[in-house]
Amino acid sequence: MFQELLLISVFGGLVALDKTEAYQTMFSEPLLIGTVVGFLLGDLAGGLTIGILFQLAYLWVMPMGTATFPDPTVGSVVGACGFVILNRLSPDRFHLILLLIFLFVIPFSFFAGWSLIKQRQLNFRLLEEADLYAERVTIKGFGYLFFLALSGSFLRGFVITGTGVLCLLIVLKPLLGLLTFVSELYLENMELTIWGLGIGIMIYLFGRKKNLSWCIGGVCLGIIFLLV
Repeated sequence: MFQELLLISVFGGLVALDKTEAYQTMFSEPLLIGTVVGFLLGDLAGGLTIGILFQLAYLWVMPMGTATFPDPTVGSVVGACGFVILNRLSPDRFHLILLLIFLFVIPFSFFAGWSLIKQRQLNFRLLEEADLYAERVTIKGFGYLFFLALSGSFLRGFVITGTGVLCLLIVLKPLLGLLTFVSELYLENMELTIWGLGIGIMIYLFGRKKNLSWCIGGVCLGIIFLLV
């Protein structure tokens, strides 16, 4: 369990880097995050499923300015890891696990988003230091500040991910045992609700005439993947 937690925490640090200072290759999108977490924990299908659902749930997130917004990157790593582990323990409680994961991860991702704002404020201070190095024409100082910024981003993702997974398991694992009286029949529409929410957001964001062909193509491709 410790090795899995360490591995997922390192992955959380890497995707946090991808989302902010480094690369920005879209590898930090929830769909890919869920798939990789599933692969690392030995449940590729479960990771892909939760990755798709988180991708739909976080479509509305548009980080702008200094407003506090959810961090879908760290939130998806924590949620995918928690989902795979809990689903491994109770494979017959899929919909209850899904509900508990979302009830935990969405508020937690706002905390992760708050930490991202604080990190950006720290980076702004580093930028002020960079201005001083520029005035002194000192090149070596820039590399040191750049390393600090990258290290801070990685550590934020590493620590927040590890803390989030631990808190999720501490809270949800016993809660899952207490809610044995909740029938899966009452929760079977949970997944459909998330699909409906995501499709509604996609139509709102991309449902213009110039994007219609892309929307239709995406829907057809999704149907093919589901059938295959």
